[in-house]
Amino acid sequence: MSFDTFKNMTVAQLYHQAADLKKESLNIRILAASDQPTNTNRMRNIRRDVARIKTRIKQLRESA
Repeated sequence: MSFDTFKNMTVAQLYHQAADLKKESLNIRILAASDQPTNTNRMRNIRRDVARIKTRIKQLRESA
């Protein structure tokens, strides 16, 4: 996702989205640990999306 996707979300929506991404990250790690084929590039994208969300939350809190 791009940063523009997160610009119109509220803080609560951002936290919910981050929690969903972390759950997905956990599922991918479990699959990788059990030697099942996984999309390793997705892990990278999840980490970056969580960082974008945290950045947007920080921006919203500083502007308030």
